[in-house]
Amino acid sequence: MKFLGIQALKTQLSEGSLKQSEVFGYWLASSLLLHFLIFPMAHEPTDWDFVFWAASLVVIVVMLRKCYLDNGGESGVKFSDKFISITWVMTLRGFLFVFVPLVVVGSLVIGFLGLSDEATNQLIDNSALIDAFVFELWVWFRTAAKQIKIPTLSILATGDK
Repeated sequence: MKFLGIQALKTQLSEGSLKQSEVFGYWLASSLLLHFLIFPMAHEPTDWDFVFWAASLVVIVVMLRKCYLDNGGESGVKFSDKFISITWVMTLRGFLFVFVPLVVVGSLVIGFLGLSDEATNQLIDNSALIDAFVFELWVWFRTAAKQIKIPTLSILATGDK
């Protein structure tokens, strides 16, 4: 795995010698770095902020590894291509059919409860965390479910399995 030297990486990419385990390593490192950048930094983060952040970190590592293994691990083909395209579609679907409905229903329920301002704010904060976490879980599980070892064109052309 290359960290700062781009020329060696560009050479590997142009030669097609980048191993699938290295591609997985880049995805894992990028995902972890981005996740650490969203560490709860609110004015007054609650314990729940840290709990959901840690749970999300575990989900990222476990599900990214599952997707990599479902693709065939080191012998898999085009992990990055499959992973990013499937994740994109699942993220859009999850946003439209999971996250938005959760937010709408949650907002309606909170509105009908008629709580004090402080209780309402706390409920909204926790509801937002739960909505985001359910959305994240849905996207990861759907992505992993769709991340199957897809035969390449050369295998299809020869009829080998």
